[in-house]
Amino acid sequence: MHPDNTGSYFGYIGMAQYLNGIVAGRMTRSKKPGFVAAKAIPQVLLNINSFRLGARGVDPGIEVQVIFTGAWSARVKEAEATNALVSSGADVITCHVDGAKVVIGTTEQIGGYSCGYHTTQQEIAPNGYLTRAEWNGAPVYETFVSEKLAGQPLGHFVRGGLGEHFVKSSPYGPAFTEAAKSQADAVRAEMMKGNFAIINGPLKDNTGKEVVPAGLSYPETAIELEAMDYLVEGVIGSVV
Repeated sequence: MHPDNTGSYFGYIGMAQYLNGIVAGRMTRSKKPGFVAAKAIPQVLLNINSFRLGARGVDPGIEVQVIFTGAWSARVKEAEATNALVSSGADVITCHVDGAKVVIGTTEQIGGYSCGYHTTQQEIAPNGYLTRAEWNGAPVYETFVSEKLAGQPLGHFVRGGLGEHFVKSSPYGPAFTEAAKSQADAVRAEMMKGNFAIINGPLKDNTGKEVVPAGLSYPETAIELEAMDYLVEGVIGSVV
């Protein structure tokens, strides 16, 4: 089950997308932020759901529109998806694709707000850029090197979130409001304590099926999140 020569590491990036959702919820006027996604795999679905649930914490009536491009890197499809979302009313856009440059740049050209992903894209969106969900790889590798130098075995299933500094949110852009900053900062402080649960029951998917019963919560460390196969209520889109 745990061979010596293999393992995995990952960051709880959904936590930062939840914060993106709070920001989007505070900044949207149409109540229809958009999400450009590559493929409907568990990690992407968790990011979409986290973004929607963060926005719901601001206003339960906010709906997140998602378009799947079907590919990790497809510049033309990403631009088309962004334009389609804006045309349907989305005024804040985020994404989960290999490179966010096209989505962020296209949103900026249209005049919308954007929440970045992976790394900062603030330089290509000086007006509409709000914040981003960002990877922070250095602490992961520093931990591995330290353990190896100490003669300790490396972990087979290594995970970390904001508290472990595996992921982070970028500085806020110039369009950011104090109300958005205040709410996002308060939730981030709670996340930094660890075991923050984004997925809380009762929770239905966007077909009306209950996916998390009342009284059940999945904190960031829950293995069940790595098998997510649904979009939550309030997300306009399909995993099929």
